[in-house]
Amino acid sequence: MTYRFEEENYQNTYVLEDFYHTHPFYDYNYVVIRLRDQDNGDNAFAFQVNFNKTFIPLPDHPRLADVQTQIAKGFAKNAPDELILLFKQRVVEAKAYGEKNPTSYLEFQPGNYYNFFELFPEDKKGMLDFNFNKDQYFAEDSYDIDPRNDNRSLKLSFFKLELDNADQAPIFSTTYFLDERLREKEDAGLESSNRDMLIGINQAIPDFNDRLKKRYKEAKKIGKELLKNTPGVKVEEGKIKPNDPCPCGSGKKYKKCCALMLN
Repeated sequence: MTYRFEEENYQNTYVLEDFYHTHPFYDYNYVVIRLRDQDNGDNAFAFQVNFNKTFIPLPDHPRLADVQTQIAKGFAKNAPDELILLFKQRVVEAKAYGEKNPTSYLEFQPGNYYNFFELFPEDKKGMLDFNFNKDQYFAEDSYDIDPRNDNRSLKLSFFKLELDNADQAPIFSTTYFLDERLREKEDAGLESSNRDMLIGINQAIPDFNDRLKKRYKEAKKIGKELLKNTPGVKVEEGKIKPNDPCPCGSGKKYKKCCALMLN
């Protein structure tokens, strides 16, 4: 789609480019529009158009000139209903793409933990739900996807199943070690009621530990893919010595940087 605007006396012809979030769990009601001069690629500007036909400047973008602000406001206000409907349809398409291609929205950030369904949104049967003391509960498992950190553990949070409460806080969270000895030591520090819930989920899901081991490997695999495709992050092969430069690119020695996080 191309546009000319009265605010510029119809001098320039702009090509419309529209951008969307692909995260399948991210709810939003807008589209990012970029208008690019088809004869001069350096003449381009971007802004957010909300589906209620209002406009918002984009943070971390060059400030719009006065005439560009007028164009953006007019574009949003006068957008045909058919165009807004097209944008809404493309939001659905973008999320569907993200569900099949999670690397389109995931960003590699060392030390961050990612929910399993954020990593694998297509896994519809992966919910860790179980019955305990006549009530329904579920657990969420989150992983440090950095392949350089062979921590062999994950974060496990427990919730009561409440369909009308999407923002509930976890009943408790714990570090779940894949190694049985480390896991027993960690579990010993939990309150008795929380230990009982851990026992309950293991009884309800007989292959619970094996399932988490498999997910751990899958999370590290996707982390390796993201690491290779992240600009400025060098992938080091082999064992890193304490006095070697840290592979994260900080300029510090490994022992004074990421090694502290791993330990």
